[in-house]
Amino acid sequence: MSDSSANRSDDSPPLDEPWLRRYAQILGYLGWTPLPVLLLLAWISPERTGQLLRVALLYSAVILSFLGGIQWGLAMGSRNPRIRLRRLVVSMVPSLWAVTALLLPITAALTVLVTGFALFLAYESLERRDQVYPAWYLPLRIRLTVLLIVALSAWLPLTV
Repeated sequence: MSDSSANRSDDSPPLDEPWLRRYAQILGYLGWTPLPVLLLLAWISPERTGQLLRVALLYSAVILSFLGGIQWGLAMGSRNPRIRLRRLVVSMVPSLWAVTALLLPITAALTVLVTGFALFLAYESLERRDQVYPAWYLPLRIRLTVLLIVALSAWLPLTV
């Protein structure tokens, strides 16, 4: 264990290492790119719109579940039982939300997924009081969430 990590409490913010921020940004934006690519393909091949939209919904549900996994990981690193339990419970919500969305008709599924991304970002923004996120995390999450919401909302005209 390095000296800098030995001086941190288990619930203190992670070190803000520039390389980590850079890779998180690159991977975050790469993770978003399938959605506009699928949308572009739907505009190019309208006969495949339904199939491409289903893939976009499934992929978005996976991303929402992934956000819950971040909370699970944070819970495992916390020594505070109250915070650990809260994060464990909250970590399950995005997956359940995403599965519920996938069971709905297409327009409702899009709306539920968009709402899920917005609500989970609101939760994470409130969680910053526990100072568990590096300084770059929430600004990146805001940008990626806006991009996800725009990409999912762009499918709505194709569903009518």
